[in-house]
Amino acid sequence: MPTVLGLTNDKSSAGPGSGPHVSSSTTMGSNTRLDTISKRNHASAREMETLLWRALCDEPETLKEYLAHDCIMINPLLGPGSACIPLNKDTHPTVVEALQAGGRRFTGFRFHGDPLVVEVDLMAVALVYKISLFRLGRKGIREIVASASSTWRQTAGADWLLVAFHVAYADDDEG
Repeated sequence: MPTVLGLTNDKSSAGPGSGPHVSSSTTMGSNTRLDTISKRNHASAREMETLLWRALCDEPETLKEYLAHDCIMINPLLGPGSACIPLNKDTHPTVVEALQAGGRRFTGFRFHGDPLVVEVDLMAVALVYKISLFRLGRKGIREIVASASSTWRQTAGADWLLVAFHVAYADDDEG
């Protein structure tokens, strides 16, 4: 039977061998059920964090689409002169300018395990995690280990926007 969103809950229309039933309650490429708002928020938070770091490494000019207008940040890896200076839309440089100028400094990244996620509100999440950033230099690839924290807010249009971003150098031991 079709629903208001045009999805169907009638499994009889799927013939044999047509694969697993796909609905909005499963993740892309996974059979994990996202059947609650909480599970969808947690999955979205991890996805947005990955997209943020991919943009930082590959296309810093696209970062604006991930940032809330009131985003705040402390990031010595990307900030001016590697300083721990709080930045926002009114500082010089702004958050957008610092992220775009600091972009492409890294050739890749790797999360250490899964980021931990907590719901701040029905439409807001926060993450904490450890990350390795890779930079290509004269002597080869250099790894920089950092700890990071992000807070994301969902808009009425269901987009997730970064509102707070904190990165700090971390010890590189896993202990």
